[in-house]
Amino acid sequence: MTDSSNSIAAYDLPDRVAQYDADMDIMHPNRHRMIDVSLEVLPFDEGASLTAVDLGTGTGMFTQRFLDRFPRATVIAIDGAESMIELARTRLGSRCSAVEFILGDFRDLEQLLQGHDRADVVFSAYALHHLTAEEKACVVREAVKHLRP
Repeated sequence: MTDSSNSIAAYDLPDRVAQYDADMDIMHPNRHRMIDVSLEVLPFDEGASLTAVDLGTGTGMFTQRFLDRFPRATVIAIDGAESMIELARTRLGSRCSAVEFILGDFRDLEQLLQGHDRADVVFSAYALHHLTAEEKACVVREAVKHLRP
């Protein structure tokens, strides 16, 4: 078992981040479809003013697609690597005004979201696998607590 804190540090390297999306397209060729399916099953009108939390936002790909589908939404984008957040800012461009970026370890979700209203949806893509089973269960419990009924 590896220390998942090391996973965060591994992605806080600008050269690695620059290559990340290209590598992910090779390693996970269906990730675009995964996002499509995730967005298709959400029970919200495309014009809804939603709040979402992106756990491990990475390069901002899922957040970008979420905002494409729900243009009136706002996203709280959490990542442990500053260089990933910077790449997400670049990807999102003018859409950054709809995103609050939080640098932090989403295993501390309760603390990171302190003072925020509840969200309508929480999503994550290719980030939770860095955690142990116990850590995953804890993050999911905290995420559910942060959702609107």
